[in-house]
Amino acid sequence: MDIVKIYPQVEVAQISSYENNKIFNLCKCMYLGKKNTNNVYRILFKFPVSSIPDQCLILKATLKLYVQYAGTLMSSSFTPYALSQPWNLQTVTWNNQPSFYSTLSGETKLIKRVGFHSFNITEMVTKWYRHEIINYGLIIKNNELLDKSYKQINTVTNSNLAPTAEIIYTSKSEVSIASTRFVSSIEEINTDGPYSFSSTINMSLTKTVTCHIKNLGNFPVEVKYQMSPNGIDFVDDCPETRIIPGNGMIWFVPYSFAKYGRIAARNVDPTKTSRIRIWYEAQE
Repeated sequence: MDIVKIYPQVEVAQISSYENNKIFNLCKCMYLGKKNTNNVYRILFKFPVSSIPDQCLILKATLKLYVQYAGTLMSSSFTPYALSQPWNLQTVTWNNQPSFYSTLSGETKLIKRVGFHSFNITEMVTKWYRHEIINYGLIIKNNELLDKSYKQINTVTNSNLAPTAEIIYTSKSEVSIASTRFVSSIEEINTDGPYSFSSTINMSLTKTVTCHIKNLGNFPVEVKYQMSPNGIDFVDDCPETRIIPGNGMIWFVPYSFAKYGRIAARNVDPTKTSRIRIWYEAQE
């Protein structure tokens, strides 16, 4: 399977309810979340997907942010939502901000520490690519209920700490797993408190699939297999989850069969972080 990664240029703009007519498009750092009753921050992102060729499958899309200030009093969960209206980097403010799809969101992340944080946005990027909705970008916000739940994001352009979009795709003619192609395929993902997800795998031309998963960290990780008819909407293969101890390894075969599958993983202790390595083996 030939997999391609691209990193499109990301445009970033902050909006503030306190300075509701101010334009924040050139700031080296931007705020996100609620500071107090009168001051709420949101950040908008925009990047193209037009460079992806026709007849491809989006395997995974991720928005990566560097939090340089996480606060000391309040952790908070943040969610990206697909925008439903256009906006301009040079003119967007709180008062003219675009609306967003409340039912089309990416991965929710609990931010409580400084460092990189990644949001899985595969579903919205897939809908942009398939022209199911227009690509107006996305907005990230928290529930905006608690004071002092704001964070500070590094937005210096041309920096290794700048916001980054990573899109992984492959040709649809090559997405099926064959035993001769996929035995040596390996993927690694980071785990945290909320679930993280592996790339989406197309298994339509296979009879059986075996997954081996190794915990590369020192803390227990909870994993489960999820299946999907369309590569977008996923359900758990079974209600049971598997726990991998620190530096441990497990294997399993899915109970049911569907065209697409993926691994969901999170740390048993949500205050810890870890990393897992996944091997897929298939038979035609």
